[in-house]
Amino acid sequence: MINLYVFRHGQSIYQCLRVISGLHEFGLSALGKYQTYNLASRTDVDFEIAYISDTKRTIETFEMLKLAGKMPPEENCIFTPLIREKCQGDFVMQEFKAFPDDPNKRNFTPQNGESWEDIQVRVSKTFDFLVRRYLLQQKKAKHNDDEYVKALFQQSQHIKSKKNNIILVTHYGFIKEIVHYLKKADQLQLEQPYFAQNATLFTLQLHLKENQNWQAKIISLNSYTRQYRPFMD
Repeated sequence: MINLYVFRHGQSIYQCLRVISGLHEFGLSALGKYQTYNLASRTDVDFEIAYISDTKRTIETFEMLKLAGKMPPEENCIFTPLIREKCQGDFVMQEFKAFPDDPNKRNFTPQNGESWEDIQVRVSKTFDFLVRRYLLQQKKAKHNDDEYVKALFQQSQHIKSKKNNIILVTHYGFIKEIVHYLKKADQLQLEQPYFAQNATLFTLQLHLKENQNWQAKIISLNSYTRQYRPFMD
């Protein structure tokens, strides 16, 4: 079994300015750092492996989690582009209001950016990696040639995990697509849409039998609240 903790970064400065973030940004606001540290100080989990999106706001979130003493040793912390936020292409650095009326449509793709289906592919690769890595420990993993997944295997091959407590430090859009991916695979039954707020945990247990046979069980939404609350800047 894999205990998967998905952490959304704290409030960013660009969120305060209501500007669309890209790779070049200012990182977390003071409130975002407080949000992250506050939740981390109330989290009693022994994380063994951390996978962190390689953007400034998630790196600073990771640093606050580490400051709170909640991160594994540095050699067990891996930064990866696989779990980045959806690339908004030519909308980056523009105000939120520059978006079309309904940017959440599945077929909406910003020029020079990613579609939601592109994020879905990255989510699928992430779960594929997590499952394969677990099975590798069980001597049952199959070979995978995907560039990002192969890189993660190489970076984490030295890590031994007993409890399989894994944390992903990522973004709203990526978490949104995790939920969509699991619902599409009939792994989750949610009566209402799930919106990841700033600095909150989305917790799953993955029960595995073989590479393509696993089931997800939802443990918590938005940290300890188990409530469906709207996304807030």
